[in-house]
Amino acid sequence: MQTKRETELDILRLLAILAVIMMHAGGNAYLSPNFDANRHSMFVAAIVWCVPAFFMISGRFFLDPQRDVTVREIWGRYLLRIAIAFVVWSAVYTAFYVLSGAYDALNAWGILTQWIEGPYHFWYLYALMGLYILTPFFRKITEDDRLMTYFLVLFFAVNIISEYFVYFPKTGGTIHTALNKFGFGMLIGYCGYYVLGYFIFKNKDQMSRKLEGILYAVGIVSLAATIALEGRITPELREADFVKQYLKPNVILFSAAIYTFFVVRVSRFRFSDRTIRLFGRLTELGFGVYILHAIVNEFVSFIPLPQPISHPYLVLVVLTVIIYAVSLALTWLIRKIPYVGKKIT
Repeated sequence: MQTKRETELDILRLLAILAVIMMHAGGNAYLSPNFDANRHSMFVAAIVWCVPAFFMISGRFFLDPQRDVTVREIWGRYLLRIAIAFVVWSAVYTAFYVLSGAYDALNAWGILTQWIEGPYHFWYLYALMGLYILTPFFRKITEDDRLMTYFLVLFFAVNIISEYFVYFPKTGGTIHTALNKFGFGMLIGYCGYYVLGYFIFKNKDQMSRKLEGILYAVGIVSLAATIALEGRITPELREADFVKQYLKPNVILFSAAIYTFFVVRVSRFRFSDRTIRLFGRLTELGFGVYILHAIVNEFVSFIPLPQPISHPYLVLVVLTVIIYAVSLALTWLIRKIPYVGKKIT
């Protein structure tokens, strides 16, 4: 059982949550009109690695055969914690949107439906719970190197087909129909990132410098191409996330390269005990920050700012830091509530 704190992943988590907050803060009603739509979409394309990073980090820990992760622990500890937090905070968000007038057009059933679905960023909690439920099966895959490699090859191949080939003129619809008939649903989702996170971690010490360099080079090219193409496609395709969707093969490539850099390179840094404790503490509060940042963002949007804003990206950076700091402080305070605080954050 590995006990060493993997501070490199704590740092990656912090960067990922800041990127998530930055994406959401950029949608503030008073700030978004200050962005050039085309350029801002390119900016977002540069930071979409944040969500894949979260899934890969989870896979690194939950799929490691050396870690004792039982079905009882998955259901009684991890899933229960997410479910409790979901129920409580979705109710808080629903109440907020009702009081703010955002749900005025909804009847009682519509409001109940919104509570069940959760706020916009709770999709990640649903996805994470799904991966946790399937973890015992994925752990069997990661026990066998060949089976794990086979799974990842299929994941990448199927996503190339499902994300690109279906757009081919005339034949795209046929390809899409055939793909659905194969029933590859398990391979068209975030499970690939989940397994990939452990695969890269497991093979980090055996990775040659040449292979590592190739991975970084491919990642850089993929990132640059994603940003460039995002700036050239039509508004309709940008709206559909044609280039920057989390499961696009190009996004998979540069997300994997970023994750590899932290697992292989940053892991070799010698962090002081104080630094290890600091980032470990931030990780401990990170779940609560993710849950709370959206509602904090809603309140921050009420801050009056002169229009137009001369340097909107500078404002966005400041806004991101404010939202993170407030969410962090609120999480810390909530966790002080006896019996309840730690269960909902």
